[in-house]
Amino acid sequence: MIEECKIQLEDYFNGKLTVFSLPYTLIGTEFQKKIWQKLLDIPYGRSMSYLELSQAIHQPEAIRAVATANGANALSIIVPCHRVIGSDGKLTGYAGGLPTKKRLLEIEGINFQPQQTRMFDNSPF
Repeated sequence: MIEECKIQLEDYFNGKLTVFSLPYTLIGTEFQKKIWQKLLDIPYGRSMSYLELSQAIHQPEAIRAVATANGANALSIIVPCHRVIGSDGKLTGYAGGLPTKKRLLEIEGINFQPQQTRMFDNSPF
């Protein structure tokens, strides 16, 4: 299983894999699992704002809770939390750091200009 994960991650980083097919169990609250399942619906090469994600679960008022659940995702890259951006189109919050988030999106063909990235954002959202 670890070897297969390594192969799939290498294929992802080399632009050969767009969807992971690894067995895993999402462990969290029901709300967190709902958000993480929605992350899996965001196609490779596309992004969604935190607001759009909260609207997708029919709870537009829960944007902060959605952002918190997104940040609690323990399977980043495989469950693509890096595809969630700010409503203004800027990169915001990522446990691996904004440069890593930017690079993951670039691998998927989404390019951000430096002025679109909030490099000094210490907030998890």
